[in-house]
Amino acid sequence: MCAVCGAGLPRAGSARRRYCSGACRAQAWRDRQTSGRIIAVGVLTAEAEATGNAELLERLLCPVCRQPVLPGGRRRKDARYCSGACRTRAWRHRRLPLEEPEEPVRATVTGSRHQEARDAAR
Repeated sequence: MCAVCGAGLPRAGSARRRYCSGACRAQAWRDRQTSGRIIAVGVLTAEAEATGNAELLERLLCPVCRQPVLPGGRRRKDARYCSGACRTRAWRHRRLPLEEPEEPVRATVTGSRHQEARDAAR
């Protein structure tokens, strides 16, 4: 049985084979890397809370939702936000005081050829 998806392993493989395909092997590697980062961030967060190091705690937690940020892997190593949604929310929050939302402009058609054609048909 494959260690990732649970499918059967090909018979033509080695007896030590653990994954059914290269995709499952790659997924297992990504999972191992992610779990290592989760443990490292958890240890650093606990240490920062215990020592009262607010600067380190600010770097480890998302400034919007206060969830731990897991840099590396598919993210930048200097990631500040836990997700794209938090990054967008922070950008909108920074932008709003600078720009006042305008009232929506309603499109009104006056004097167009379509209106003239309707008037002529009456």
